[in-house]
Amino acid sequence: MTSSTLTVNASAGVELSYIDSGAPAQASYITIFAIHGVIFTKEIFQRVIDLAPSKGVRFVALNRRHFPGTTPLSPEELSITQTGGTGDSQREGLVEARGHEIALFIDTFIQKFNVPSILSGGGVALLGWSLGATFALIVISSVDTLPEDVRRRLNEYMRSLILYVNDNRRTPPPPIALGLPTPKQNWTFLVDTTVPENLRLPAFGQWCRSYFDHADIVGRDLDKLSWVLTSPRRTPTLFNGMPLSIQRYGEDAATDLPFLFFSKQILAAYRKTFFDPGVFPSMKRAFVCGDKTCAFCIAGLWAVQDEEKELRTADAKAVKYRIIPGANHFVHWDDPERALDVFIAMA
Repeated sequence: MTSSTLTVNASAGVELSYIDSGAPAQASYITIFAIHGVIFTKEIFQRVIDLAPSKGVRFVALNRRHFPGTTPLSPEELSITQTGGTGDSQREGLVEARGHEIALFIDTFIQKFNVPSILSGGGVALLGWSLGATFALIVISSVDTLPEDVRRRLNEYMRSLILYVNDNRRTPPPPIALGLPTPKQNWTFLVDTTVPENLRLPAFGQWCRSYFDHADIVGRDLDKLSWVLTSPRRTPTLFNGMPLSIQRYGEDAATDLPFLFFSKQILAAYRKTFFDPGVFPSMKRAFVCGDKTCAFCIAGLWAVQDEEKELRTADAKAVKYRIIPGANHFVHWDDPERALDVFIAMA
C-alpha cells in the first residue's frame, strides 16, 4: 500500500506520512486513526488495514515525527526530546506541539476526505498502541489550545479513545507512559545494564513480540505476572512474517527512549484526558490489552483501574476495559481480524 502525506504545519513545513484503507462501501462509517509505538512503523497495522473495508470501517495509520516519510524533528526539538530541555516550559511546549500535529492531521483528513461525523453515523476513534498511547493522550489533552474551528470540528467527530498497550521503564505505556510509578518487579532489556547498550533496543524488539504465561491476572498480584520469562507454548510474533522494513532501531526509534524526561507532562495529559469531564464529554475511553502480553501492560491496566476509582467524578465517563484472551502485544499482526473486531467494539 502506498504512503501519502498531509501537511499539518505549513509554516514549519511539517508533514505526517500515513497509509489508508480507504472508505468502505457504505455512506456512513467509523474512521480509526492509529498511532504506532517504538521501533515499529505505521505498517505494523497493515494486516488490519487490509481487512477494514470488509468490516465497514476506515483505518488510517500514521507515522510520528522522525519516522520514515514524516518530517524529522528540528535540531531544537530533537535536543529537547533527548535531554528534557531546560525546564518544564520547554517540555510542555514540545508535548503540546506533538499533540497538535496529530490533532491537525485528523482535522485535515476529515475535511479532505469528507469523513462522516458522529451525527451521520460515523465519527473518529483514536487508537494509540504501545508508546503511541502516550501520543494519543497528548492529542486529546492539548486540543483546548487549538484554533476554535478545529476544536469545534473535532468535537463533532471524536467518539472514542482506545489505549492498546504495553509498558516498560523507558518505552511506555502504563504505568510509566501515563507518568505513573513503575512497579518494582519491572524488567526489560532496555534497562538491563548487563546488556551492551547498542543491543538493548533490538533485544527488546524481539522479546516484546513473545507471549507470556502469567500465573494469575484475576487476583491483581504483580508477583504473579511473568515479568521476564516468555512462553514456550506459542511462537513469538517475530516469526510470523514481519518484514524488517517496518522495524526501526536507529536514530528515529531512539528518539522515543528519552520520553522518561516527560513523566510530569504525560501524567497531567493522562489524567486530564481520562478524568476531566470537560474534555470531549461524549467521548468513550477504553483500555485494551491481551492476557498473554508483557506484564507491564496488565500492570498498567490495574493502575488505571485504581486511578479511576480515586479520580473519576460522577459526571465523567467510565473507562471501558477489555482483556483479549490468548493475545500478546501484537494481536493486530498475529490475529488482525480479532484485533479489528475489538477496536470496532471499543469505538
